[in-house]
Amino acid sequence: MKQLKFLMIAFTLLMGISLTSCLNSESDPYSYGGGYAKVRSYLGMGISFTSDDVTITPTTASVSSLLAQGVDVSKMTGHVVYISYRWDPTVTEISNPKDIKNVELMAVLDLNNTTEVVSEKGAANDSVNNAAIIKLGISESSEIKPSFFDKTTLLLPVNYFMYNAIHYLTLVYYPNEDDTTLKLYLRHNAKKDETSNTTSYNYAQQGYLGFFNKAYDLTNIFTAYKSATHTIDNPTTVEIITKENSYTYKLDDAQTAEKTYTVTYKNETEK
Repeated sequence: MKQLKFLMIAFTLLMGISLTSCLNSESDPYSYGGGYAKVRSYLGMGISFTSDDVTITPTTASVSSLLAQGVDVSKMTGHVVYISYRWDPTVTEISNPKDIKNVELMAVLDLNNTTEVVSEKGAANDSVNNAAIIKLGISESSEIKPSFFDKTTLLLPVNYFMYNAIHYLTLVYYPNEDDTTLKLYLRHNAKKDETSNTTSYNYAQQGYLGFFNKAYDLTNIFTAYKSATHTIDNPTTVEIITKENSYTYKLDDAQTAEKTYTVTYKNETEK
């Protein structure tokens, strides 16, 4: 089996592999793992990662090593991230695949993005929306689709045209719409980026996963929704409303159209 490179890890993460993928070879004695996870810590210490019923606890030394490189994992507590890690099976035995301990944390990518509760469209604190996206996901047949990571975190794969600027993609809720359906509007602020044929998905395939993969903590939005609809329950479905164009990011283009994605809020996400 060929040696696993970090870019290979990045691509498999993009496709959503499990947290317990393992590869090694004679030239590379390490086994590797990675995937979506939520950061857990106690008072900024004792870092661990959880996904479904799997817990990964890295060595303190590897967490400190990332901190020395400017990556403070403790500041990501509660965020959904991508992680990659490795271990030497001759040194570290993974006896319980649901409780993986003492692995070397190689990389952590924070996917957390902004959510806003805004009184009404056009209000002073409304998010800037000056560019269309291509779509959520890659194609209608692709398995890469919007989904819930857990009971409060929504994962959105957002494909959009980009050149070299940082784009801001914010999910906005308007409680004054007074609708029992929770509608979230994806606002795309491209700043002053230039037009390009390159997309966020193209960058993700090169290892820059954060341009394409977005995570949104809906805790505050759920609270506002319950207050607006006078209910104690979370919605059974969430609608994501976008402005899309497969050819240009211009909102005033004749082919720019509004599209709605419906994501089911399943009970099994409540873990």
